[in-house]
Order: sequence, then C-alpha cells, then structure tokens
Amino acid sequence: MKKIVTILMIAALLMITIPIQALADQGSQPEVVSQSSQGTNRYLSWDLVTPQVSGLESRRAERIINKELTQTVSGFRKNLLDEAKKAYRESMKPEYPFRPFQAQTVYQVHTLNPDLLSLTMDMYQYTGGAHGMTVRKSFNYNLKTGKMLGYQDLFKACVNYKEVIVHHVRDQIIKNPNVYFKEAMETVKDFTDEQPFYITPKGIVVVYGLYEIAPYAAGIQEFLVPFSAFQCS
Repeated sequence: MKKIVTILMIAALLMITIPIQALADQGSQPEVVSQSSQGTNRYLSWDLVTPQVSGLESRRAERIINKELTQTVSGFRKNLLDEAKKAYRESMKPEYPFRPFQAQTVYQVHTLNPDLLSLTMDMYQYTGGAHGMTVRKSFNYNLKTGKMLGYQDLFKACVNYKEVIVHHVRDQIIKNPNVYFKEAMETVKDFTDEQPFYITPKGIVVVYGLYEIAPYAAGIQEFLVPFSAFQCS
C-alpha cells in the first residue's frame, strides 16, 4: 500500500499541468545555469551566484522564474550594502570600528524535470560580528506556468498534510533531543505554510533556519517527510 501511495504522490508532483506520459515526448529539456558576480569596495565584498533556468517550453514562465531569482540575489546585495554603508558611517565614532561586510550565495538543485524545479539558495552574510549568518531559501516552481509552489499546491488531496509533517519532524527531533532547544517541539507544533521546503524524488524536505529550533553550532536543520507518509484521497 505504501508503495502505491508513494508512486501516486510522485506522479501527482510530475503531473502538475500535463500527464506523466508526456514527459518522454518533451523535446526541450530544462537546465539550470549559473551567473556569477564578484566584487569589493570599502563597504562590502561579494561573491554571488544566481541560478537561471533555460530550455523551458514557456518563455514567459522562464522569464518569470529568472526575474524572481535575479531579484532575490540583487536585493540581498543591495540591502546588505545599505546596511554596510550605515555601519561605516557609525564607524566614524571611535567606539564603533568597522569591518567590511561580506555577501555570498550558492545554490543546489534538488529536482529538475520538464514540469518541476526545486532548488535551495544559501545566502551568507557577515556584518562584523563573531560569525556570519546563512539563510536557506527554497524555490519550488511549476515550469509550465512559472508559479511558485506551496504545500497546498502539492497536497490538495491531503487535508491533514500539516499534521503529517509535524508528526515526522517531531519524531526525528525525539531521536536526537540534545541537538535542539527545549522549545523546539512547540515551535514545530506551530507549523505554518510559510516554513521553507524543497522537493526530492523521495519526499519533501522541511527546512528550519539557524537559531529557529537549534543552536547556531547545530546548523540549518532539515527533515525529510517521505511521500508515502501522506495518505491522500
């Protein structure tokens, strides 16, 4: 039964807009390429990699996705540069020494087929403190429309998907309780659709950022919830 559910779930993800049989007939195969930007000035040094998708059947969807990804990276740099300039002005006071800020981005593709792209982007910033901070953003796209996909798009037939996710995440926390904050279970209990996730062939991976449920040293926390866990009608 679990094998059947898993197969149906994967098929549902692949058939966001077209039948799964059509995948074999696609002449245009999507790919993700990198655009890089490096530089430095008195305020900020940056090493930024921006993913860009190409080879989509829908040029409109391609433009929508690439624009959003580009704006995400450029906006990250702009905001950090603005903060760095402000900190630099503050450094004119003797008690506020200035260290140039740093910005870096890298990405990883988790799923890519003619219908679906799922990737994560790590956005690292150093602002002069004891250590830098990394935010992991997820991007799940319907490649036919350019629409960003959320939990409800994937689990329309699974009315209890939140309960399933919470159950699996909490079970994994219980196995290694010393890694997490004491409040981690309550944080997970308050799960919302805003929690980042990405899609793999095995299931979805729910992402909790630095300090969200565990100390900085524990790193970003990720939890695989297999498709077989979702009992969909």
